[in-house]
Amino acid sequence: MLTPPPLVLFLGNARYGEFEPLREAGYRVGLIRDTTSHGWCAADDAFDVVWRWDPGEGIDTLAAELKQDPSVSVLNLREAYVEHYARLCTALGLPAVPAEEVAELRSKHLMRRLFVERIGQESTGSFASVRSPADVVEFGRHHGWPVVVKPAALYSSLFVVPVPGPEAAAEAFRHIRDGVDGHVRDKGLPDSFRALQVEEFLTGSNHSVDLVVDREGNAWPGPVVDVLTGADLGGADFHHFARFAPSLAPAQDRIRMAELAVHAVRAMGLRLCAAHVEFILTPAGPRLLEVGIRPGGHRARVLHQAHGVSFMAAYVAVLRGEQPDLGEKFDRPFGIVTPFPRTTGVFTGLHALDRVTALPAYSTHAVYHSPGKQVGTAAQGHWQTLSIELTAARMSELDQDIRRIWDMDDLIHTRPQTPERTEPEQSGRPHRPHRPHLLLIGGKDSGFRSIADLDVRITLVQERANLSELQTRRADTLLVQEHLEEGPVRAAAEFLHSTGAPFDAVLSFAESQLLTAARIGEFLGLAHNPAPAVVRSRDKARMRALLDEHGLPSVPYRLCGSLAEADAFQRELGAPVVLKPSDGSGSRGVTLVREPRELPAGWRRAAAAGVPLVAEAYVTGREMSVETLTLDGAHEVVAVTEKLTSGPPSFVEVGHQMPADLGSGPAERVVATVTALLDALGHRWGPAHTEVMLQADGSPVIIETQTRFGGDQIWEMVELVTGVRLAAATAAGILGAAAPPRRPAVGGGAAIRFFAEQNTAVRSVGDLDAVRAMPGVMTARTTVRPGQRLGPLDGSGSRQGYVLAVGADRREAVARAEAAHRAAGFEVSG
Repeated sequence: MLTPPPLVLFLGNARYGEFEPLREAGYRVGLIRDTTSHGWCAADDAFDVVWRWDPGEGIDTLAAELKQDPSVSVLNLREAYVEHYARLCTALGLPAVPAEEVAELRSKHLMRRLFVERIGQESTGSFASVRSPADVVEFGRHHGWPVVVKPAALYSSLFVVPVPGPEAAAEAFRHIRDGVDGHVRDKGLPDSFRALQVEEFLTGSNHSVDLVVDREGNAWPGPVVDVLTGADLGGADFHHFARFAPSLAPAQDRIRMAELAVHAVRAMGLRLCAAHVEFILTPAGPRLLEVGIRPGGHRARVLHQAHGVSFMAAYVAVLRGEQPDLGEKFDRPFGIVTPFPRTTGVFTGLHALDRVTALPAYSTHAVYHSPGKQVGTAAQGHWQTLSIELTAARMSELDQDIRRIWDMDDLIHTRPQTPERTEPEQSGRPHRPHRPHLLLIGGKDSGFRSIADLDVRITLVQERANLSELQTRRADTLLVQEHLEEGPVRAAAEFLHSTGAPFDAVLSFAESQLLTAARIGEFLGLAHNPAPAVVRSRDKARMRALLDEHGLPSVPYRLCGSLAEADAFQRELGAPVVLKPSDGSGSRGVTLVREPRELPAGWRRAAAAGVPLVAEAYVTGREMSVETLTLDGAHEVVAVTEKLTSGPPSFVEVGHQMPADLGSGPAERVVATVTALLDALGHRWGPAHTEVMLQADGSPVIIETQTRFGGDQIWEMVELVTGVRLAAATAAGILGAAAPPRRPAVGGGAAIRFFAEQNTAVRSVGDLDAVRAMPGVMTARTTVRPGQRLGPLDGSGSRQGYVLAVGADRREAVARAEAAHRAAGFEVSG
């Protein structure tokens, strides 16, 4: 029986020209396609195998599948997946650099410090962290002008700007700081990516060496690739316009660059990876700029076409414990040019492309964006729009055509962003130009009502069942679908963004649409709450793992796919456990199992809401929820609510009262714990609803959190007691609009009591209008009628209505709510 060729999988993304050499080397080629990315990638039919993967869901499932076939190799070519790749290697038991170290090593400041400490002062240029224009001026005074200011953690030459002298420092610093802040915010990146660095301007030519590193840290360098930046060709920034080989550097300098590249990866402690090392070749010799823990952009293609080197095959070889081959087979002038538009605007197409295709060295080209997308320069934070491959008989001919393409400054055609026109008045509200534009996905009037008062443009994508008269009247643009599914919603958002007034931010306050909104924000480059924060909060097992990772108060737990796994966990624990669906909400499926003999029935009950289940140690105490508001990563605890539940086995919430009676010591611990959780989660924009159990000693244990405001009318209670309108404050903050004033509090306390009967029949419902007229009662409603049969109380959706009241303080609010609950005349049989 024939054994199939070994399989090599690319993590997240692979482009044409990157994987074909592996087929020539006898491998099968597959793709682990990032389902959340819409970056340019080869089509599925170009691969032998395609796996689907959502990076927000982590790598556990992926690692489990890969463990079934240890012969499979996985390669990473993209900076976006460097940390995912490190976690994957760790999960597979491979001796790669741990993910937390990878995250640190992305800092250019740490890189430079390691170069100086472990290689020597002359290995790189002078550098320093900067926090203000004054820091830039001080550095330039000591080291001479010009200097270069750049992000300390971003890549692809984004926001790299030369500063010619002290008079330009303030403007350059503000440009970079604001650009990086916006990029980090829009992409949902950690705050560490906001750091800036100033560097000595090194005069010379740009070059790179790509290496593969085995599990012991031995490094094999490939041939040197030369780079022409925009500045080399007379432009104003340092984006990589062309990369080509064979290198024009003298032989002794190429040898020195290869040696220095090996020293650099050793200084950083890299293992079992590919690395991309960049240099400036100065009159005094090569100086290190930075190292990427992945292959350089387009470098594998250049090496293959210019030298016959299969860099990907060498990468696979070190993963398989084999000797890599990076030796040059031939020399043939080859280059890849990536023109950028000279100004930011909306891409409308390529202008007079026949000027390129008629060049003697032209081979092929690829376009990375569709018309309607915003494009611009790398210094302004944009990605490349176009790549052009050139092949020539002599280096002089290649160089000539590269410079000809540079001179085609109108090749990438754009139009200015169309300013928003002044619109006619609608419903008495004037529409002014340049209003911030919010894309809102789903939700109910509980969130929409407060946003409606803001002077912002609203595009609402809504499902028909939740559409209200207010939404129809207030939304500037309204798109209604029968059901909100991510694919159609994202397609609609992309169309509206590219053909109408572009969006500035995207939000959702509906739990089912939080992840859709986050992914649309990533895809369109809008301000949004990061998808990883949403994913972690919705997955109870991931949430528990996050708590353990950051040392936050949690409970023993296990993710269980079967009754046997849950049984093993409870017997190990020797105590009661709570079973709950890993992605559940609203108390759905939550079940207490006190001893092993109760487990089969408990498993059936909980699993009816979906598997896998999370089994957790049962913790007792006073249950609270903490309502917070986060604006650009700054967390404010707005209110703490005390909960009443139906008790075991399902713990359905039957009442809430605000503010909770905590005392100063426990209150401080609750605030500190919840804000630390939100930091660990990466929550950046909007309300969060965190449930904690306050134990007898006053210490909190985290139960779960959600990146939305609390249900059960808790959002309304927050507004009544504090005056904070959570949805409006979030929308104003993320859009940079005027913050809505806090309304006067209606009361000093609020309380809600639910009608929560089960397995009986409704005998009567009293006069709710009379209840609503009682002192302090804000709302009284039921969802049932006399004679209606009630089933089990197995979740929040099984309750039959509520009364909500306010008072001068919590005690009066509770008394009023309970009096209204009794007066409602909600009676059942038996």
